[in-house]
Amino acid sequence: MTTPTTPPAAPPRRFACAQCGGTMAFDPLRAQLACTACGHTLAPSPVDAAALAEARREQDYLEALRRLAAREPTLEARVVDCPSCGAQTRLDGHVVADRCAFCATPLVLDRAHVERLIRPQAVVPFALDRSAAQQRFARWLGGLWFAPDALKKTVREADGVRGVYLPYWTYDARTATRYRGERGDDRTVIQRTAQGERRQTVTDWSPAAGAVDVAFDDVLVVGSPSIPAHLARVLDGWQLDRLEPYRDEVLAGFTVEAYRKGLEDGFREARQRMEAAIDTAIRRDIGGDRQRIDAKDTAVDEIRFKHLLLPVWIGSYRFGERGFQVVVNAQTGQIAGDRPWSKWKVGLAVAATVLAILVLTWLAEVR
Repeated sequence: MTTPTTPPAAPPRRFACAQCGGTMAFDPLRAQLACTACGHTLAPSPVDAAALAEARREQDYLEALRRLAAREPTLEARVVDCPSCGAQTRLDGHVVADRCAFCATPLVLDRAHVERLIRPQAVVPFALDRSAAQQRFARWLGGLWFAPDALKKTVREADGVRGVYLPYWTYDARTATRYRGERGDDRTVIQRTAQGERRQTVTDWSPAAGAVDVAFDDVLVVGSPSIPAHLARVLDGWQLDRLEPYRDEVLAGFTVEAYRKGLEDGFREARQRMEAAIDTAIRRDIGGDRQRIDAKDTAVDEIRFKHLLLPVWIGSYRFGERGFQVVVNAQTGQIAGDRPWSKWKVGLAVAATVLAILVLTWLAEVR
């Protein structure tokens, strides 16, 4: 089955309030557009069953690669490269300047360029609003030990948390793997010595060969390196059954990051993740108590993909000469972040600990 050509689309448009002319943004709590000035609300366009089914449909991977190679039109977007961290932000048509959501560096429109992108077909809307994300940020900040006193002031003066849609790929595939290896069966050998019996486990190895089929569904790969790997753990556990069609109304008021890891590079990462599951299936097929995999040859077929936008709140702030980042999963509420340390506070804590030990030692000697 071939995938129809994705029609060109403009970046998310600005929604003007019918009452006061202000800017409207998507409100996660009410699932409606709300005016940032007067609070007037507007329901987004309805989603019918056909549009929902199309948004969740897996597209043909090889056909998409052929379309990209032929440079067929996809999504024309204005993209700004952050001069500090390299993140690529897709700007709305009315935006002339912004801050990078990942490191808080100012972005200027004259650095924008046009890129040909595969259009996202589906989006998971924000479930956590800005206030709830800010509360999680504040609780996280309040629980930090040995943070500089100026940190809270720095965070208060920053723009706070910013809502960002991160680009993701999901991949489906069927794999067929032929393998050669060895099966190990353990047995217990009892040796009698002058000191008594000694039990020892011995493994008997025998050749093994066969084939396993493993199917994969929705292997998720983030299309951006803007979230460091040590913070990306909060971006697990997405509920993809909440996917909705890509609509400008749902994106209104949020930053949309353009993908930097393309369709093909994303599949390479997904393919690496598949290896662990394939190895598990091989070991199960070999059986026994232990297994060795000497060689394997995997054929991959029926590759399908989806391009999604998934929601996060990002608190980016600068302290001293460094940038720091706090990430809140806007669907699950999980949070992880970087933080600076106060050297003098850590030093005082170490000194206090050493002093306490010396005092306790002296008291013990006196007694």
